[in-house]
Amino acid sequence: MTDLSKAEKLLIAAGDLASSGQDEFSAEDLTVRAHKLFAHDFAMKGHPEYPDSNVVFTQVMGKKAPLIIRGWLEKTGTKQYRLTPKGLDDLNQLVEQDRGSQINVRVDRKLEDRLGHLLTSPAYQLFSLGQKDDITFHQFCRFAELSARDKWQKVQGKLSSLEHLAEEAKRLGEAGEGVSIWVQGHNEKFSPNDLRMLQPLLTFLMGRFKAEIDEWKRHAG
Repeated sequence: MTDLSKAEKLLIAAGDLASSGQDEFSAEDLTVRAHKLFAHDFAMKGHPEYPDSNVVFTQVMGKKAPLIIRGWLEKTGTKQYRLTPKGLDDLNQLVEQDRGSQINVRVDRKLEDRLGHLLTSPAYQLFSLGQKDDITFHQFCRFAELSARDKWQKVQGKLSSLEHLAEEAKRLGEAGEGVSIWVQGHNEKFSPNDLRMLQPLLTFLMGRFKAEIDEWKRHAG
């Protein structure tokens, strides 16, 4: 894996943490695991036996943090992260290309939870009823799990994750697969048509609230 970027190697390290049962992990956990897997890339200069946290922190913190912007990791607290469904998919593609196998991470329930959130949101309900023009910016933020005060880095990561989830829902729908998801204490069934509707909803929301999204971007610094 010598031709991988540092961000890709950190994605592999994050997958390794998740596969060992750490659904959420700290930046320090990621640093130690990355050094264990790729010591040459993540060691302190002149001290190869010690991990260099600064190399890792630049990849997960700040407005240009690639693992967040690409939607691979999601921040859950101060210097706390978790692998996203998009991160897992991109990770498996990366590993398959290199050695024809998959990282065994149990995220099916996470994907189910995220789809359940989207499919039961007020924005989705209004869109499915033909009342898309009634969707407010506040409802869009709830749909995307964002707030108006969020930084552009987080917005980019969330929107990237949303695109991935919409694509996953479309793939399931086009395969004729409905899903049953545990939502708010009961099983909710969603048809293939329900799943296919997520992508056009996201496209509509991105257009409807383009000005607000551009405003986030203008305040990126």
